[in-house]
Amino acid sequence: MSQARFQKRQREMQRAEKAKAKAARKAERVEAAADAPDEEPSDTDAGAVMAKLEALHKAFDDDQIGFDEFEEAKQQLLSQLQV
Repeated sequence: MSQARFQKRQREMQRAEKAKAKAARKAERVEAAADAPDEEPSDTDAGAVMAKLEALHKAFDDDQIGFDEFEEAKQQLLSQLQV
């Protein structure tokens, strides 16, 4: 076998090994994604978060909660919004 053929065969074998490794990584990701539970509850849609934020503002305006509690809850709600 000539050197050119040998080198080409080596490249093809390396390419095939790389493709197998990539397929294995993809299969692991798919399996991990299927096994992982949802991170956030389903009520994190923008409308529900905005309604909670509105109620939080109303409670703060009515002096039902303090400023620190208001800011903490507001930041938590704002982090749930998907931008």
